[in-house]
Amino acid sequence: MYRDCFKLRCKPFGNTPDPEFFYFSMDHRQALITVSRAIKDRCGLILLLGDVGTGKTTICQHVHNHSGYKSAYLNYPFLTESEFLETVNREMGIPVGDGSRKSSIDELDKYLKKRHQKGKPAVLIIDEAHRLALPIFDEILSLSNLQLFNTHLLQIVLAGQSALLDTLRHPRLRSLNQRIGVRYNLQNMDRASTMHYISHRLGKAGCTDLSLFSKSALDSIWKASQGTPRLVNQLGDRALNEAYQKGKKRVGKREVKQIVKDPLYQPLFAAKVRSWSMRAAYATTAFSLLFCLSLGLWYLGSGSRFISEIAGIIGRVPVEHRAMVRHPIIIPSPGTAPVASGKMAAEETVVVAASEAVTPERPDLLAYQTSQADSITEPLLAETDLPDLRLNAIAWDENPGRSIAVLNEKILHEGEFLGDVRVLRINPDHVVLICGKEHVIKRIHPPIPGMSPEATVEHSIDENYEAEASDPTEESSEETAYFLADFRPIINFDYKTSDLTSEAYEELDSIATILERSDKCEIVLRGYTDDVGPKGYNRRLSESRANIVRRYLVGKGISPDRITIIGMGEKNPLRPNTTDEGRAANRRVEIEFVPDSDY
Repeated sequence: MYRDCFKLRCKPFGNTPDPEFFYFSMDHRQALITVSRAIKDRCGLILLLGDVGTGKTTICQHVHNHSGYKSAYLNYPFLTESEFLETVNREMGIPVGDGSRKSSIDELDKYLKKRHQKGKPAVLIIDEAHRLALPIFDEILSLSNLQLFNTHLLQIVLAGQSALLDTLRHPRLRSLNQRIGVRYNLQNMDRASTMHYISHRLGKAGCTDLSLFSKSALDSIWKASQGTPRLVNQLGDRALNEAYQKGKKRVGKREVKQIVKDPLYQPLFAAKVRSWSMRAAYATTAFSLLFCLSLGLWYLGSGSRFISEIAGIIGRVPVEHRAMVRHPIIIPSPGTAPVASGKMAAEETVVVAASEAVTPERPDLLAYQTSQADSITEPLLAETDLPDLRLNAIAWDENPGRSIAVLNEKILHEGEFLGDVRVLRINPDHVVLICGKEHVIKRIHPPIPGMSPEATVEHSIDENYEAEASDPTEESSEETAYFLADFRPIINFDYKTSDLTSEAYEELDSIATILERSDKCEIVLRGYTDDVGPKGYNRRLSESRANIVRRYLVGKGISPDRITIIGMGEKNPLRPNTTDEGRAANRRVEIEFVPDSDY
């Protein structure tokens, strides 16, 4: 054996707890002090947790061998209720009695009261407590009820792995869990403590050569074991044996690495597993990048048209998800009919219509629209060349890759095709298409002849309905429904409330008037919240906000059958939830007017 070769009186790294070799690391010392103090203070129930091989049993045996109090040590968890009580009494040196549960508890109670009168505590140490059955925990709860003058007669130490916490969360053990007075979680040793631990055990074994383990070998042991005492013992013992077989006088890094790489010991050490995990992660990352690159090259070739054809089949926007599309609102002048989409004179300068997307906070947006529109000088196609192509909505983003246009109820991005028509560019209020070699502009609302874009925005919905009332023709009704489909008012709410603000009442009164004058129109109310709070709570709050708006409109005489409410939660934010202004804008209810025939 290697003991004679390295001049050791015994094996320094045993696989069983030995009080002679007990090493007080900072964490082990604190754990022992915590348990001893809890016993002295009569805390009753004490919980000692730790991972596999961290030294829980060593601490329990150190407490068991303490001369200041009587203790019973149980390390076999697979007992019945009667066997458990008999074992406790037998370990305490108490008569078992007739073997019944009552007699065992009565004998134990008498013994504990005598110990209490002498001022000496009694301790029950239960190792491997995470393996105990629920009925045994019921017996432990009964033993914790043995009290005198609000003092626990029996101090119970439960030592086990972290799975014990999951067991204690069982509803049946709620009372026991609440009675635990002291809890301590034993951690692995750090690098310095691992070095001291190895030196301590070598010294206890009679080693006088302080360089028996090289620094690189000690570092390899710590990396492989992660400071777990039991794994340190395994590596130290096998490394000494490996060096002895090779005829070496010292243990080097090579001997430790050879043990770690041995398939028989590989399940013990995480180093080899982590190595394979990192290789798998690198391989997965490289494969993902290669796949994305191939997909991108394919998309730039013939893939975009293929994807657009598939999206055309499945890309219809349902009512619940129609809130992802933002409709720029442009209201025509009273009594003026809209010009058909896409029909402009060839020599006419392209004018960017004003929209709700252009705000005083975004002067750069208007400049962007103007510069983009002025760059198109090719003749425009007439409506008769594209009679079936209609622009339903636009969702514009500063990042062109995230902008979308809905053409004939199909969602398209820049560069995608709809039949032979390609989407060249998506702007806030119009899209630029290519059909053959010609450019075509489709607007979310066509410009009104003889009216500037600024004047277009100033007209209100009420004026349109006054014009409709003066000329109640079928054509005027269709025009009203056309513009209401893109009219989406927003009702804002304060933080974590569904109460209407003072500004909301005036807006809702106008909406009620619109609904009274248009009996062929229904509405969808979508409630939204910011991202503060749990998702379930936000979903309920958004439904509550939509329901409040619904109640108010019903109180104004609107039929509840014409109103649909949807709680969207924190979905589809108007602005990022990273600022107070963004979160305030997202606390809202969006009102969508849906013609009865389309809903």
